[in-house]
Amino acid sequence: MRRLIPLFALLSACVVTHHPLVPAELPASTITADTTEAERIALLNTPGPIVHSVHISGRSTATIGGLVDLSHPNAAGLQNGEITVVTPVHRLIHPSAGAFVVNTGFERAMTRGGRGAARGFGLAMLSIQSFEEPLADILKSAGTPLAGVLLTSVSIHNVLGLRDVPPGTPIYAGANDTEYETPFNTVLWRTVQNTLDDHDPLRTFNGVGAVSLGPIAEAYDLLGDGSLWALSTPGHTPGSMAYLARTTEGPVLFTGDTCHTIWSWEHNVTPGSFTADHAQNATSLNQLKALAELLPGVKVYVGHETDGEGTGVDAP
Repeated sequence: MRRLIPLFALLSACVVTHHPLVPAELPASTITADTTEAERIALLNTPGPIVHSVHISGRSTATIGGLVDLSHPNAAGLQNGEITVVTPVHRLIHPSAGAFVVNTGFERAMTRGGRGAARGFGLAMLSIQSFEEPLADILKSAGTPLAGVLLTSVSIHNVLGLRDVPPGTPIYAGANDTEYETPFNTVLWRTVQNTLDDHDPLRTFNGVGAVSLGPIAEAYDLLGDGSLWALSTPGHTPGSMAYLARTTEGPVLFTGDTCHTIWSWEHNVTPGSFTADHAQNATSLNQLKALAELLPGVKVYVGHETDGEGTGVDAP
């Protein structure tokens, strides 16, 4: 039976979703308390077994003032307006663990003219310009089973491909990321809930098994071999996560929505209205940038831009 939004939720703040949560159970890590910080950073700088590919699932319109904090001194000269951003899916293939995706893009039903999970304002507020590669096609071409979904936040633009994910697939998210309340969630609740209804409880990172990685105080070794890391970066949402993969071409960092655009990363400017806690977001962004400085060959992917061409913020 479909769950309905209670009437009182229309008059007040609402949580993101009522989907159940369980603590993430991680394998024993080769990184222990006895491993020195220098050894951990040296490991991250060593190419690993993961093959990374980036896929554009669709494009939409967003405001610069939402993506970038225009009040920041480094943003002087930028003007508000609408720009095109992408909804990327990052696919990570591990030779023994299988495939993982960072966020989910759009489900196939939406890219073929249907509304998919989206309902009401959940569809209208996306300002979609075009659909490109649905998650189902990204998974099919992987050639190996999907082992997990890595959400950078439980936000509508990160979960709209989840109905292409086979039931029973582990879905990982940050602690407390479904429970914070805003009135904005009220109009999106049904859409987000639709994406999750057929899935197991979200697996959340709650501090158990965490180690430090340079400036990141809370990092999780997802596979136990030091090749794929979940990084706690609260601010955009209370449980925002970033991810770091040791790929065959070197380390790759996925900032999630701690930073939406390449311009913001280069100028160290947090998101604008599209973030919940600006001060905490700034702390997390500073930590990610400090980590990147320890990884000279790192490739950084921000939340909604991939190459700086055709989308994103232009220099003033």
